[in-house]
Amino acid sequence: MFMRRTPRLELPLSLRGKFLLLIASTLLLVGIVVMLVTQRDVTNNIIKNELHAVSNIMDLVVRDTDTRWSTLLDDKIRTIRESRRQLIQLSAVVISVLNAYAAQAERGHVTTGAAKGMARVWLNHLDLGPRRVAFAYDAEGTVLASTNPRMIDRDLSGIRDFKGRPLAAAMYEESRNGGRGFAIYPSPLDESAQMRHAYFVYFPAWKWVLAISDSSQAIIDKVAAQKASMIAAIDRNLSELRLSRHGFVFVVADDGTVIAPPPPSAARLLDSTDVESGRVLHTMLAEISSTRGLTLRFTNGESAWQIDALRYKPLHWTIIGVVPEPDLTDPAQNLVRRQALIFAATLLAGLMLAWVVAVRIARPLAQLSNYARQLPNQDLTEPIRVPPSVACLPRRRRDEVGQLAESFLFMNEQLHHNVRALMAQISNRERLESELSIARSIQLGLLPQPLSDAATRGSQLRAVMYPAREVGGDFYDYFVLADGRLCFAIGDVSGKGVPAALFMAIVRTLIRSVAEEEHDPGAIATKVNHRLAENNPKLMFVTLLIGVFTPETGALAWVNAGHPPPLLIDERGEVRLLQGSSGAACGVLDNEAYSTLSTTLPNGTSLVAFTDGVTEAIHGGCAQYGLPRLVALMQGAPRAAAELIEHILHDLREFAADSEQSDDLTIIAIHRP
Repeated sequence: MFMRRTPRLELPLSLRGKFLLLIASTLLLVGIVVMLVTQRDVTNNIIKNELHAVSNIMDLVVRDTDTRWSTLLDDKIRTIRESRRQLIQLSAVVISVLNAYAAQAERGHVTTGAAKGMARVWLNHLDLGPRRVAFAYDAEGTVLASTNPRMIDRDLSGIRDFKGRPLAAAMYEESRNGGRGFAIYPSPLDESAQMRHAYFVYFPAWKWVLAISDSSQAIIDKVAAQKASMIAAIDRNLSELRLSRHGFVFVVADDGTVIAPPPPSAARLLDSTDVESGRVLHTMLAEISSTRGLTLRFTNGESAWQIDALRYKPLHWTIIGVVPEPDLTDPAQNLVRRQALIFAATLLAGLMLAWVVAVRIARPLAQLSNYARQLPNQDLTEPIRVPPSVACLPRRRRDEVGQLAESFLFMNEQLHHNVRALMAQISNRERLESELSIARSIQLGLLPQPLSDAATRGSQLRAVMYPAREVGGDFYDYFVLADGRLCFAIGDVSGKGVPAALFMAIVRTLIRSVAEEEHDPGAIATKVNHRLAENNPKLMFVTLLIGVFTPETGALAWVNAGHPPPLLIDERGEVRLLQGSSGAACGVLDNEAYSTLSTTLPNGTSLVAFTDGVTEAIHGGCAQYGLPRLVALMQGAPRAAAELIEHILHDLREFAADSEQSDDLTIIAIHRP
C-alpha cells in the first residue's frame, strides 16, 4: 500500500501583504539613501553655511578696520585743514603789512630799497610762536627774511618737497601763476629732517614769495597715537571674537609684524608647514592680492584648519580667520545621528499606519474584484444590476477607492449605453448603406445604353464614369436627336455625394427635355442654365460640354460652359486641345447666353472629353496626374473609342497606385473611322 503524497501549500501574498512589504522596503530604502545622501549633503551644507558665516564675520572685521582707519584719516585731514587755515590767515596779515611798505614806496615817502629793508627787518622780528616760521625768498631761491634767523640768506634750491619737486622753484611758479601754493617738505634746519607744511603766497610788487610754515611732527605724532589706539582696540576685539566654536581671527602686517596675535595655542601656526603642499603658512598668505582673498584647508600634521584670509591694502595688513575643522563637521554628524533616530521612529509609526490603511483599502478592492469578474457574464442589453456592497462604495469612500468604484459603475453604465447606441448605429448604417446602394444603382441606371450601329452610322461613341463615393456629381449622356444627329454631354457638378448626384439627375433631365425642342448646343445650354439658376438656393453649379455630331460629314457643333477643353487626336496621331469657351458654368448667372462653337472631325480623328477627376488624380497624397501627362499619353494611344478609354484608365491606375480616388472620374470618347 502506497502513501499518498501531500501537496505543498503555496500561500499567495495578498495585496495587504504586498502593500506592507512595499511600504517597509520603500521606507527602508529611502532611509538608507537619505542617510547616505544626507550625511554628505548636510555636512557640505553645514560646512558651507559655517564658512559663509566665517566669511561674513571676516567681512565685518575688515569693515570695522576700514571704518576705524577712515575715521583716523578724516581726523588727520581735519587737523591739516585747520592748520592750513591758520597759515592762510597769518599769511594774509603778513601780506597786508608788506603791501603797506610797498605803498609807501609807491607814494614816494621812501625808496623801494628802503621799503624792502624795513619789510625784512619787520619780518625778521615777527614772533609766530615756537613752531611756526615765516620767510620770504626771491626767484633765485634765496631767503631774504625770516622769523628764524638761521634761515636768512639760505639757498633753498637744494630742498625737495614731499612730491620730489624742487621746493623753491616749484612753489615760486605755482604761487606766481595761481597766486598761492601748499607743500610739505623736510626742515632744512633740522638734521632729523622733520617734516613741515607751508603755505606760499606770491607778492607781485617785489616778486617775492612769502611762506608761512608749521611743523608736521605734531600731526604725525597724533596720527601715530591714534593708530596705536586703533590697533589696541582691534586686538582687544579680536581676542574676544570666536569663529564657530573655537575659531579665531588675527592680523599680520606685510613686514611680518603681528598686529593682533592668535591665541597661545596657535602661536606657532604662521610658521607651520602644510602637509599636502609642503609650504609654510606665512609664505602662502604672502600671495594674497588686494582684490581677492585666500581660502584654503591647512593641515600641519596635528590638526586641520579652514583658513580664510583677506588683505587690507591701506595698512598693508592681512586679516586671517582660522576655524578648526572639527568645528565644521561635528554639527553635521550630530544632525545625522538625530535624523537616524527620528527616521527609525518614523519607520515604525509608518508601518503601523500602513497596516491600518492596507486593511481599509484591501476590503473594498476585493469587493470590486468580484464585481469586475462578473461584468463579462452579464447581458449588456438588460437593465443594470449592481450589488449593494459595490453601489455604496462611492458614497462611503471619498478617496481613490471610492473613485475606482465610481469608475467601475460608470464603465458598466457606459457599456450598456454604448452597446445600445452601437446597435442603433449599426441599424442606421445598414439602412443608409442600403439606401446608398439603391441610389448608386439608380444613378448608374440613368446612364445611357450603347447606341446601335445604325444610330452612330459607322462612328464609335463610348463613355465611362466612376464616382468617388457611392454616388457622385459627374455624368455623361448621349442620344439621337430628331434630325438624326448624335447629341452627347459630359458634366461635373460642384460637390460630391448625394447632393451632387441629385443635382446631376436634374441637369441630365433638363438637357434631354430641352433637346426635344432645341437642336443647337448653345440654345440647349442657355435654357438649362436659366432653369438651374432661377431656383438654386444652395448656389450649386455644373460645368458642361454639350456637342451635336453628324457622323456622315464629321461636323461638330458644341458648347463649353466652364468645362475642361476636350482633346482632338487627328489621323497622324497629333494631339491638340479643342479650345473655345461659350460661357461660365451653368447655374451661376441667370441670363447667361451661350454661343455655339463648330468644327469638323476628319476621318481617323478621335475626340476625348473628360472631367477634372482625370487630370487631378492624386498619387501619394500630393502629386497630380495633370494635363501634360494626358496629352503625352494620347500621342501613342489606340484610336478606337473603347480601347482609347481603357488606355487612359490603365495609365491612371498605374499612376494612382494604392491612393484613394479623390474625385469623380468620367470620360467620353468619339472616333470617326
